[in-house]
Amino acid sequence: MHSLLVAALVVAATWDAWRWYAARVAAAPEEAAALALTVLFLAAVGVARRFAAEPPRPIPLIGVAILLAVYATSYAMFPPIVRAVVAISLALFCFHLAAFGERPPAAFWGLVALALPVLPSLQFALGYPMRVVSAALAVALLQAHGLMVARQGTFLLWRDEMIELDAPCSGVSMLWAGLLLTLMGCVLLRLGAIKVLVAVALSVALAIAGNVLRASSLFYVEAGLIPQAPAWWHDGVGFAAFVLSAAVTLWVLGRLQPREAIPCDK
Repeated sequence: MHSLLVAALVVAATWDAWRWYAARVAAAPEEAAALALTVLFLAAVGVARRFAAEPPRPIPLIGVAILLAVYATSYAMFPPIVRAVVAISLALFCFHLAAFGERPPAAFWGLVALALPVLPSLQFALGYPMRVVSAALAVALLQAHGLMVARQGTFLLWRDEMIELDAPCSGVSMLWAGLLLTLMGCVLLRLGAIKVLVAVALSVALAIAGNVLRASSLFYVEAGLIPQAPAWWHDGVGFAAFVLSAAVTLWVLGRLQPREAIPCDK
């Protein structure tokens, strides 16, 4: 059976999970951004490699049948998001086999995880801890600049003012976007599992560092140390911090890229 047909049948068999996903993202369309970007990215890579691609391997129908059985039995035991995990993972796996003729690399499964509506959960679980960490590191950086700044929770204390790192400044969105960029790069470069883990760890560190840089820079604006700062500086500083962290991420991925061995002349 043709691989694309199997993939289409998998989507049809798991239509209820896709219906739930569509209803979920209808209220917050930004939650579908990762899935849309992942599909477009894999499609672009597939087109770029179409001439060098191996003949498509047949999709393992027994494995697909087992996962569909797991999907069917999950109705009685798990919430809808678990069914969406199985449906999206299985569909993207089948489409990857159909497009590339090979099993997906390790980073592919990270993209599948980000393709789920996980951003609200990340905001809930990581938002406050990342704000505390960013505030603590920002205070240390500002104190190194000679400013007598202290931290109280997620607030920066400066003279008689309290400047808050609110939820949008937690850096979770920057972390999510950085991980998406990192995993796409890992898929493109076909990095192995160990290098993917290294790249992901560095991406997390860069996201935190970028958010600390953003919080420290915005402190000067919010504290009035830069008089008459334009309103667009708030978004501009955040964008610049992300661009800087993304550039470092791409440089790191370039260093992790496998090098072809050059034979020594006898």
